[in-house]
Amino acid sequence: MLNTIPASDLAALILFCVLWLGYTTAARWLGTTAINAGLPGVRVRWMHAMIRRDNRIGDINLLGHVIHSTSFFASTSLIAIGALLSLLLGLDRLQGAIDGLALGIPSGHGLLELKVLLPIAVLVHGLFKLTWALRQMNYTIALMGAMPPTNVAEPLATDIARAISGVLSSALTTFNAGIRSYYFALASLSWLAGAWVLVGFTVALMALLLHRQRGSQVANRFRVARELVEQAHSATTPQA
Repeated sequence: MLNTIPASDLAALILFCVLWLGYTTAARWLGTTAINAGLPGVRVRWMHAMIRRDNRIGDINLLGHVIHSTSFFASTSLIAIGALLSLLLGLDRLQGAIDGLALGIPSGHGLLELKVLLPIAVLVHGLFKLTWALRQMNYTIALMGAMPPTNVAEPLATDIARAISGVLSSALTTFNAGIRSYYFALASLSWLAGAWVLVGFTVALMALLLHRQRGSQVANRFRVARELVEQAHSATTPQA
C-alpha cells in the first residue's frame, strides 16, 4: 500500500509518526525545567511525607481518583475505536463526503482506509498505555498499603520513598502517554483534509505540548512551588 501513497501524504505520515512516537524523547531535551522532569522528585517527597503520617487514607484517595480517571479514559478509548471501525466499514458510502473535505487531490479508497486506520492505531496504542498504567497503579496501592510504621529510621525511609515513587512515576508517565493519544488521534484525523493539514496540525500540537511543559505559566509556577517544597523538606527531614 505504501507504494501507492502520494509522496506528500507519505512524508506527512512519516512526520506524524516521528513526532507522535518521539514526544517523550523531545520532552527530555527540555531539561530539568520541564514539569514532567520535576515530578519524580515531588513524588519522592510525597511518599516520604506519607511514611511519616499516621493517617494515610488521604494519600490512597488521591491515587484512587487517578485510577478512576484512567479507567474512564480507557473505556472512552474503546468507544472511540469502535466508532472509527464503524466508519472504516462504511467508507464506500462516505467516501464522497470525506473527499469533499480534502483540500488537495481526493484520496483513493486504499489511501482513505489508511487515513482512518491511523487514528485507530493511535487510540489502540493509547489504550494499551492506559490499561498498563492502571495495573501499575494497582501495584503502587499495594506498596503504599504495605508501608512501615511512621517511626522507620533514616535513610531507610528515603530509600522506601524512592522505590515506591519510582513505581508511581512509571504508572503516571504511562498514563500521560495514554492521554496524549487523544491529542494525536485528533491531529491524525486532520489527514482527511490533506497531507499539509496533517503536517500543520501535528507540528502545532507538538509545539503546544512542549510549550506547556516548559514555557507556560503553570510550568513557571510549578518550578517555584517545587523549589519551595524542596526547601521545606530539607529544613524538616531528620538527619540519619
